[in-house]
Amino acid sequence: MFCLGNGLFMFGRRSVMNIAVLFTGGTIGSTLAGDVIGTKTGAADGLLDTLPCVERDGHVEEITYQVYHPYTLLSENSTGLTIAQLAQSIREVVSEAKYTGSAKVALGNKGEAEDGTSVFTGLDGVIIMHGTDTLAYSAAAMGYLFGDCDIPMVFVSSNYVLTDPRANGAYNFQYAVQFLAFDCKQKGVYVSYQNGDGIPRIHLGTAIIGHQPYSDEVYSVGGMEYGHYEKGTKCFVAGKVYYAWNNTERLTDRPSLQAPDHWDAPIGLIYPHPGMRYPMNFDGIQAILHHTYHAGTICSETPEADKFFYEVANRKIPIFLCGMDADMVYESTYVYEKYGMIVLPMASPVAMYMKLWLLLCSGYSAKEWMTKPIPGDLPNFSI
Repeated sequence: MFCLGNGLFMFGRRSVMNIAVLFTGGTIGSTLAGDVIGTKTGAADGLLDTLPCVERDGHVEEITYQVYHPYTLLSENSTGLTIAQLAQSIREVVSEAKYTGSAKVALGNKGEAEDGTSVFTGLDGVIIMHGTDTLAYSAAAMGYLFGDCDIPMVFVSSNYVLTDPRANGAYNFQYAVQFLAFDCKQKGVYVSYQNGDGIPRIHLGTAIIGHQPYSDEVYSVGGMEYGHYEKGTKCFVAGKVYYAWNNTERLTDRPSLQAPDHWDAPIGLIYPHPGMRYPMNFDGIQAILHHTYHAGTICSETPEADKFFYEVANRKIPIFLCGMDADMVYESTYVYEKYGMIVLPMASPVAMYMKLWLLLCSGYSAKEWMTKPIPGDLPNFSI
């Protein structure tokens, strides 16, 4: 790992950058009325006034914000149509920008740029204000839909309403802008989030896992965060996937994914637990994503297992296994081949769910593409 940010820019240099900000509600876009949290359009707009510029090593980036409110809701109410609406809003913002390259211009040339040159009408980044409950799902979906977009995007959320002194939303926003201004070296979709340890972290959108019960902290699968800022500083420290992500070659063989066109997913989700009963209703199910215990195992002696997997195979429904570590194999895992399960590489289970959903609604073969790397997948994604 290394530290970025020392002597990278000429002292005294000033420039301006354009950032589009999409407000979608969530806790960060909510207010507190008595003991009840509810969304309010414009509740988070004031964040932009707190950060007119960012600075490091004498280099000042003045920020021009373009504000959009595509919808306002608590993120737990997100559906496939919500994800589609967010994707469409981002496409419209990117298209409106008529992006031809970096929008950054030196302040001395700002007047010339305003005269109509395309460079100033461009966009340097997109920030999506989003609720925490389904943050991992939306970030993963956008990570796949915009994984090779030339404009980097960062999700920002808050664990409490912004007026609460415990809220981390302002910090998450501050470091999202800092990241876009100085430390984002590659296209992609990211998440800016500061946990209770006070360390601002940057995650890949397809790397974060779902929240643990009673916890608002955000983590990347396997600890593979993109990077973090040293506590109380502007010094960026690269994480485990930084080098691999930045050196990933552009994929020439990749699907053209579309956002969901229906509110629900045609996917059966199965989580193992003692005494579990496998579902036998397959109406509308096109694929199954089977989770495992932390050791990559499932209960192979569940009485209904043989009947369930036989019926799945008979209906030609592909079943994918998420959570198995290839370096640790228990004897109970040998049933995976018997049952025709397709073991997925190490990845966020949330991301695998969203990848599967997007592939299905885009008309692609899940059996072919779920184990192949596509834009947005973690580096070295392979069996």
